[in-house]
Amino acid sequence: MAEFHVPPGLARPRSIVVRRPRIDLSPSVPSASEIPRHWWGGDPFKTHFFDALSSTFPFGESFFVRSVGYYADRVDDPVLSADMRLFAAQEGHHSRLHDEHVKLLIDHGYTFLETRNRVLDGILRWHNRRTPALALAVTAALEHLTAILARQLLHDRGGWVADMDPRMASLWRWHALEEAEHKSVAFDVLMRVEPNLFRRNFAMTLNTGGLTLEVCVRMIYMFWKDGLLFSGSTWMRGWRFLFGRGGFLRGVDREYRAWYRRDFHPDRLDDRDMIAVNTPLIAAAGDFLD
Repeated sequence: MAEFHVPPGLARPRSIVVRRPRIDLSPSVPSASEIPRHWWGGDPFKTHFFDALSSTFPFGESFFVRSVGYYADRVDDPVLSADMRLFAAQEGHHSRLHDEHVKLLIDHGYTFLETRNRVLDGILRWHNRRTPALALAVTAALEHLTAILARQLLHDRGGWVADMDPRMASLWRWHALEEAEHKSVAFDVLMRVEPNLFRRNFAMTLNTGGLTLEVCVRMIYMFWKDGLLFSGSTWMRGWRFLFGRGGFLRGVDREYRAWYRRDFHPDRLDDRDMIAVNTPLIAAAGDFLD
C-alpha cells in the first residue's frame, strides 16, 4: 500500500487500502433478495435518498477512474502514481458492488434507473474524451462531496448505520471508509496537471446543482413507483432527516465552502481518527476477503 501524496504540513500519515469485498447484492443471491424495499429502518425517504446516490455510482465511479487515469503519464511522482492505481482499484470495487445494488433496485421495479444510467454513462464517456481537464475537475469536486457524506455517515452522530439492514450497512460503511481514505487523490492530480482555480470552482458549482437535481429526480421516480410521491408525511420526515436538529446534512456547509478557498486541500480536515475507529468495525463484519 502507498501513502497519500500530501503537501507539507497537512495531516499524515495515512494509507489507501484496497479491500476485496465478499458482499454480493445480486438479485439472484438469496440473502440479497431478502433485503427489504425500504431497508433503512422501514423509512422510504432515508432508503431512497441513499438508493438514489448508490444508483449513480456504477457509471460515476468509472468516470472518476477514467478522469484520473487519463493523466497517468503526466504524473512523475511515484507516490502519487501509486495512489492513482490504488484509487482506481478501490473505485472499481465500488462500481461493481453498486452496480449489483442497481440491479437489485431494477428487480424491485425501478427500471427507469437502467435507461438513465446508460444515457449518463455515454455522456460522461464523451466528456472524458473531449474535455479531460474539466472531467478531472468534476471528479475532484465530486470526490469532495462524497468525502463530506462519508464523514457524516462514519461519525454516525445520528446512529445512521445501526438502523440500516445489516447488508446495506456493510456496503455503506465500507464505501464511506474508502472515500475518506482516497479523498485527496483526484485533487492532488488536478493540482499537479490542471491547477486552474476558475475551472475547479466552476466544476464544484456545476456539480453541486447537477448531483442535487439527479438525486431528486431519482427519488421522485422511486416515490412515484411506491405510491408515496404525494405523501406529505414522507417528505416532512425526509426534511427532518436531512436538515433537522442532528440531521444528516446539518452543518456540512463549512466543509463544502472550504473548496472555494485558494489554499484548500482535502487533507486539511484530518480524518485519521475516524478511519482508525471504523477500520476494525469493517474487519469485524467479516464481509471482506483477506
